[in-house]
Order: sequence, then structure tokens, then C-alpha cells
Amino acid sequence: MVLRLTGRTMSPLDLLRRATDRLEGVGTERADSGRSHGGDVAGSRALIRAGVHGVVAALLTLVPVGLLASLLWLTTADIRLSWAEAAAAGASFWLLAHGIPILLTTGVLGIVPLAAFLGVLLVGVWSAGRSTWAAAEHGWRPALRVAGAWMGGYALVILGAGGLAVLGPMDPAPGRWALATVLMPALMGIIGMVRTLDHDDVDEFLERCFVPAAVRRGWRPAIHATVVLLVGGTLAAATAVALSLGDVLTLHESLRPGVTGGTILVLLQLLALPNLGLWSASFVAGPGFSVVEGASVTWDGSSTSLVPMIPVLAAHPDPALFPAATPAVAILLVLLGGWLGWQSLAATARLASLRAKSLTVISAALSTGTLVALLDWVGGGALGMDRLASIGAPALLLGVTVTGWLLLGGLLVLLWDWRTLDV
Repeated sequence: MVLRLTGRTMSPLDLLRRATDRLEGVGTERADSGRSHGGDVAGSRALIRAGVHGVVAALLTLVPVGLLASLLWLTTADIRLSWAEAAAAGASFWLLAHGIPILLTTGVLGIVPLAAFLGVLLVGVWSAGRSTWAAAEHGWRPALRVAGAWMGGYALVILGAGGLAVLGPMDPAPGRWALATVLMPALMGIIGMVRTLDHDDVDEFLERCFVPAAVRRGWRPAIHATVVLLVGGTLAAATAVALSLGDVLTLHESLRPGVTGGTILVLLQLLALPNLGLWSASFVAGPGFSVVEGASVTWDGSSTSLVPMIPVLAAHPDPALFPAATPAVAILLVLLGGWLGWQSLAATARLASLRAKSLTVISAALSTGTLVALLDWVGGGALGMDRLASIGAPALLLGVTVTGWLLLGGLLVLLWDWRTLDV
């Protein structure tokens, strides 16, 4: 028996095969639907896990600070301080590590220990990267969704810590608190996500964010140069402290902070060494720095005044006029600019146009100066009021001068590269 359908002769066997194919198609659609539903559930669970990871990442740094505050409360002789107030003070110092100044009755504590700030940043980037690792295999879009959930979890802890701090003796600055609640989780989440993406996915993500090509090529050299500048300055500051160790220890002993208080005081000063490193970099670049109104260090020389009773500041140079050749120290930044230019050219095609290479070098130098200025803005500020209302290096001027010296070194390397190609 045969059937004729739509002009084509079909046997019973052909009809059976068609029916079987249709049944398999329905089963496949149902299976795909089930997998899609399962994927949605798995995606929701992944977002929830990412949010929990964000909370845990914040607690990884908040809990140790809370324990230190509790230890200080147990060993303090001030019976007026309750444990709840000590815990609130610990939350305030944790927020300080996120770049949020603390408002005191005696002024503003705006000096953010940069080692603590960078430590918090590294913990957050590590946690965000682990959370987005699996999603990053499917591109930057799913990774960004997971990173967004992580950011939300971390931001909740910042809000909670701020609420706790408000109940204590030290309040976070409202504007910077709101800014850090948004920017810090976003910064950590995006950097952590970018570290897990393939190179092509990173470029596509930055392109979708309307980041110019020169910036996409120059951001890695800029980060490398910023790290070198910060580490070099910190080593210089540590060397200056070591050379004045006797004066530092004498001032420390005169404060009589006790065992616990002395340990915390030493820890805070160690965490603030990168701040002093930026001050050293500012001296090399030209703007100099000031530890109190009337006490500054520039290329011209050093002037002193009554400095704060902080042991590490005993390393401040004595009043003196520096030699006329002192500005030659800026050659260090020119050399760093040459290395930055070499890295920038390595990130650009060898036979790329001179314009493309120039824009990459300029972008890398500008990005480095911007990063240095931002770090100095976060780490610098007030240590009280009146003569201590603004200490450290001028952030904007530091960023501009660092950019200028780096550009000089980078453009010299660019000129050498152009001449070798021309030959």
C-alpha cells in the first residue's frame, strides 16, 4: 500500500519515520525547555552565591578589625568606653580603610592607610574573581551579571558597617560613605571580573564601555608603572625611617601606649608606609609634601615646625637647604617613563602608525598620573583641624607632574622607535 501526499508517494515505512521524527522533536523541545529552566535556576543560584561571596569578602577584613577593637577595649583603662562603642569604632576604622574619612569631635581623620586600602582592594578583587570564574567562560555578559550580584553583597556590608559606626563615637563622612558604597564594590567587582576573562573578551568589554583603543592598549603598562612608583617610594620612605630609627623609638616610648596600644600604633604606621611612599614620589616629581602647616619638604629644602606626635614622622628631615642639583632626582621618573613607553609600544603593533603609538604612550602616561593622583587623594587628607587640616602631597599637582615626567621618558623611547623604523 502506498499513499500519495502533496505530490509525493509515501510508503507506510515513510509515515512511521515521519511520526518518529516528530515525537523525537517534541522530546527534544521538552528537554531543551527543561535544560533552559534548569539553567535559569542554576543562574539564580549562581547570583545568590555571588552575593554571599561579596558579604563574606567584606567580613574577611571587617572581622579582624572588630577583633582588634575588642582587644583594645579589653586592655584599655578607660572605663567609660563600652564594648558596643569599641565595636562601632572598629567599624569606623574599617570604613576608613575603604577611603571614608572619620568625623571626630576634634576634627577629621582623613589619612587613609594605603596598605590597608590596597589590602581590602586585593581581597575584594580575589573574591570577585573567584565568583565570576565559571561565568567568565561564557563571555563578559554573564560574568558581569555575577559580578553585579557580588557587588551588591559587598555594598550591603558597607551600609551595615556605616550604620553601626554612626551609633559610636566616630561617624563616617556621609558623602564619601555614599561614594565608597557604590565605587568600591564596583571597582573590586569589575577588576576581579576582568582578570578572569580572556584577552579578547576584555577588549570587547572595554570597547562596549566606549573605552578608546589607546586606553585599552595602555592601561596595563599604566598599572605596572603605578605599582613600581608606589613600591619604590615606599622603599625610600622605609629607608628614611630606618635611618632615623633612634628618634622614632624615642618618640614611641614617650607616648607610653602600652603593649596593646603600642602594637596597634606600630601596625597603623606600617599600613601608612605607602602614604609616605607617595610623599617621597611627590618630592621626586617636584611638588613636595607637608606633614603640618609650616613643615614641608621640596626641592629647595626642608622646613620644620611642631609635627604631630606620630613616631614615624620623626624621620622628617631637619631644616636645611638642599643642593642646586636636587631637581636631578626627577630623572628617576623619566627613566620610569622610558620603561612605560617601551611597554606601551610592546602593546601596539610593530608596524602601527606613529599616531597610534603616540596615543598609546600618552594614554599610558595620563592613566598613570591619574592613578597616582587618585591614590594620593584617597590616602591624603586631614589629621585633625587647623594646622593639621591638610597634610601630605597635593594630589592634583602630583598627578600632573608625574604625567609630565613620564611623558618625557615615553616620548624619548617613541622617538628612538621611530628612528629605528625609519632607518
